Parts: sequence; C-alpha cells; structure tokens
Amino acid sequence: MRRVARGFKRHFGVTAKHVAVRSQRPWYWSILMGILLLALGFVCGSWRYSADEVAKLTRHFGEAESENQQLRAKVVHAERQLQVERAAQSNLTKELAQLQDEDVRLKEDLAFYQNILNEKAVIGELKLQSFKLNKAAQANQYEYHIMLVQSGKHDAFVKGSMKLALNTIQGGKIITLPLTGEGANSVEIIVNFKYFQRIDGVFTLPSDIQKGVVEANFFESGVSQPRISQKTDLPT
Repeated sequence: MRRVARGFKRHFGVTAKHVAVRSQRPWYWSILMGILLLALGFVCGSWRYSADEVAKLTRHFGEAESENQQLRAKVVHAERQLQVERAAQSNLTKELAQLQDEDVRLKEDLAFYQNILNEKAVIGELKLQSFKLNKAAQANQYEYHIMLVQSGKHDAFVKGSMKLALNTIQGGKIITLPLTGEGANSVEIIVNFKYFQRIDGVFTLPSDIQKGVVEANFFESGVSQPRISQKTDLPT
C-alpha cells in the first residue's frame, strides 16, 4: 500500500513532474498567423483613418457648398443692382437728352419771338429763322423744316414762293436738281404771311444720290432773283 501511495504522489502530488503540451503545427504557421494579424490591424487602422478623412472632406465640402451658395446669392444681387443702376442711368441719359433738346427748342422759340417783336427796324425785315433736314422713314426720302420770320414793322404781308434745290456731283459733273417748284414732282411752295410761316415737307432723291448740299431760296412775287438763300448739307 505504501508503494502505491508513493507512486500516486509521485504522479499527482506537489513533487509530480510538470508536462508541457506542445502544438504539432510547423513554426512558419505561427509567423504567417502573425503577419495576418498585423495586416488585419493595418487594414482596420487604415479604414478608421479613411473614415475620418472622408468625414472631414464631407464637412469641408458642405462648408464650401454653403459658401458658394452665399456667393451666388451675392452675385445675383449685385447683377440685379447693376441692372437697376444701368436702367436708371439710361433713363437719366434719355431725360437729359430730352431736356437739352427742349432747352434748344425753347431758345429757338425765344429768339423767334424776339425777332418778331423787334420794333427797332423801320420796315419789316425778312429772315430765314431756321432750315433743317432730316431723314424720313422711307429710303432716299428727306424731311425739310423751314421757318420764315418778319421782324420789326408788320405793316405789309410777305408774299412769294420758296424753292429747294440740290447741288451734287453726278457722272463727274456738278448738277443742280430742283426739289420743289418748276421741274419737280412736288408743287411750288407758296409763301404768304405777316408775322411768320412754317414750311414742312418731304422730297425723294434718286437712289444713286447720297451726298450734296440743299439750298433754300425765297423769291418775292414778280422777282427772279432770290431775296433770301440758305444752304445745308444733306444728312447721311
């Protein structure tokens, strides 16, 4: 019995020999397993880093998009403000041009009435107050506007006719083309007034005539020589 007890203690007691259990796998499997674990850790770390970077980029993109929207709104506001300012400037320019035209017209009217009311002359003095040419709506057609005034004494009527003629170059030669009166399609312009008379009309030129000088001549009744003459260039 004592032998059995000592044998039992030898195998299972404090003095029993320790037995180590070793794996039968080759050593390179352990190295491979370590490499796999390192690779897995690297992948996990990279994924986490990439996720953080994506989050940052997403946040920055959102901020940039918000800033772009604000800039777009400012640009739209600036464009609208510029359009309003341009429209206001255009209106002011038109109004200024109208005021200037009106100022010129008022000055002309003032000079016109001053000439009529001028009583210094002993007898009536005939003046061609204004002579203007403008292009008409149709091609090769022109409008004329003439103002005849008698200043000073207004005892007698001014009677006669107004004739227009175009001096131009055609075929290398200087020619005179009647625009009113004899030899023209339009009727003669009759003049008969005591204070003033406005003469407005239209004439048409041949298509090959683009330049020249238009001459306005006033002839008193029964007189062959013009009493008043004035020239102006044909508008281009």
